[in-house]
Amino acid sequence: MPRTVISFLIVFIFLVLPQTKSYSFNLQKDSVSYYLAESKKIVYSDFKVAEKLLKKAEIVAKKSNDPILLADVAHNYGASYYMVGSYDVALKKFMEALLLYEENNHTLGIAKCLIGQGLIQQGIGRNEEAIKLFRGANILISDLKDAVLESKVYFNIGISQIELKDYESSYKNFHKAMKLAVKNKDANMEHLVFNRLGNIHYLKNDLDSSVYYYQKVITDSYQPNEWEKSFALTGLSEVYIKEGNYKKAQEYGLKGFEAAKIVQAKWDIARAAEILSIAYKNENNYEMAFKYLAICKSYNDSLFNDTKLKEINLLQLKRKEAENEKLVAKNEAAQHKLKNSRLFSVSVILFMLYLLTIIYQYTKNSKIKEKLYNELEIKNRDIENQKVLITAQNHNLSELNQTKNRLFSILSHDLRSPIASIQQVLGLLKEGEISNEELKVLAEHLITQVDSTSIMLNTILHWSMTQLDGAKINKENIDLESAVRDSIAALELTAKAKEINIVHINSHEDVIIDADKGHVHIILNNLISNAIKFTPLAGTIEIRYSEDDIFHNVHITDSGAGISQVKIEEILNFDKRMVSEKGTGFEEGTGLGLLLVKQFLSDNNGKLDIVYHQNQGTEFIAALPKAKNF
Repeated sequence: MPRTVISFLIVFIFLVLPQTKSYSFNLQKDSVSYYLAESKKIVYSDFKVAEKLLKKAEIVAKKSNDPILLADVAHNYGASYYMVGSYDVALKKFMEALLLYEENNHTLGIAKCLIGQGLIQQGIGRNEEAIKLFRGANILISDLKDAVLESKVYFNIGISQIELKDYESSYKNFHKAMKLAVKNKDANMEHLVFNRLGNIHYLKNDLDSSVYYYQKVITDSYQPNEWEKSFALTGLSEVYIKEGNYKKAQEYGLKGFEAAKIVQAKWDIARAAEILSIAYKNENNYEMAFKYLAICKSYNDSLFNDTKLKEINLLQLKRKEAENEKLVAKNEAAQHKLKNSRLFSVSVILFMLYLLTIIYQYTKNSKIKEKLYNELEIKNRDIENQKVLITAQNHNLSELNQTKNRLFSILSHDLRSPIASIQQVLGLLKEGEISNEELKVLAEHLITQVDSTSIMLNTILHWSMTQLDGAKINKENIDLESAVRDSIAALELTAKAKEINIVHINSHEDVIIDADKGHVHIILNNLISNAIKFTPLAGTIEIRYSEDDIFHNVHITDSGAGISQVKIEEILNFDKRMVSEKGTGFEEGTGLGLLLVKQFLSDNNGKLDIVYHQNQGTEFIAALPKAKNF
């Protein structure tokens, strides 16, 4: 045979055959899954067919020799036998599956087997033991985040709590199960919960609610299985007995009995037969009553006879013995491991003694170095802390200097116009160019000017005192119209010197704002002073008000030549001192006024807008927040 052919065969054996084996296993796994799924569908209507499907699944699982597939088959056997009331066989299968799942650390399988064992305990009336098993399963399920299985646990805990007459707790657990069932779109679980809610309301003598929940199962668009249909129909029969409607009780009881027989569910057959016996007895039909009582007793005996209970107890004992054997094996393994560990420890100790002699000197030297390093580190941290402290102090000092400069700028800027007006009057008096009548008029205006200037100065000084430790904003409710009148009075002489008429249009409603009083006076003084500066001789300044949902707006419009759009953009967008332009009377400026206006409006959550009206002057709009509750 050529060498190339031999090489090809070797490659085929090592590459193709493992793939074939893998394909075969996947096929077996799919077959088992198919048979198990089909048995679950049919078990509620035909147990015999379901049992045949389980046997087929078992044959394929044994061929695969896969422990998890074998465990899945055993678990499904247990669930099916539980449903028909063969608790002893069901428990054997659950324990067989549990052993395989535990050997392979299959958490989901272990949880399902604990639920199965809990159902057996529940079926024979050991409800407290059942709840312990269900809760043990829930601990495992919480890590797996399996919402479907979690809903089953809550449901089964609720059933045991009904038997223990803890209706409130059972009601809560049923609602938890229902919430998960709706989320999972699990109609079967919804039917289970509705049935048990009907049962709770029956036990609490709320018969209308009981009928409501049972009818939800029977009339659901998603057809309930025969098992749940039997429970609902039998439940309705029970309700009608309590209501005294024995005909209806017999009608629904017979339907429930037939549905239970289809499923071959012993517990449900016994329940339906017992309720039918009571219904017939209340109508004095003793023959039928005795017939169904005998059926009930027969099925109850098959569920709870002594032999089965002993076998269940024996299985539980074997389970405990198996657990003890595991503990013994673990203990022996631990002892063996401990012995080896001791030998290893002695060797390590001898080696460590040798190393310690060498390490001692090295450690001693390292500690000395570490001590010196720590001392140096502490000194470096102290220096760094001092540096941070100095930086903070410098920052605070810089802020104080900025505040000081701002205060001086405000004082010099806002007192310039009133003092200039007083200087003009005093200059005229000195030169003797004023008649006695004019002097009287000027004296009155001068007194008003001085009083207004004094009020303005006191306001600014009071505000300045609050700023000595740094810039602060002290907001309060302020009458904006009153503040405007104060500013007009302070600048009246300056306006009269240019024969300017200030038209103050009062608002018909309160104009109350929430702002810093000192800031507001400075804003208004600067805007009105600026309007006077750029209004020509014998011109007019108009002051009016508007509002929106957030702001009260004061509009100050001069009758000057106006300013260009470029200049408007510069004023609104620049955050530094600008070059001051001369006024219509060649007044000088500092370039600070509008910068302060913008700064203080921003500090008070306000805003400034400027509108140029062609051939009609410039309109400055200062917007300040409305006071609350006004």
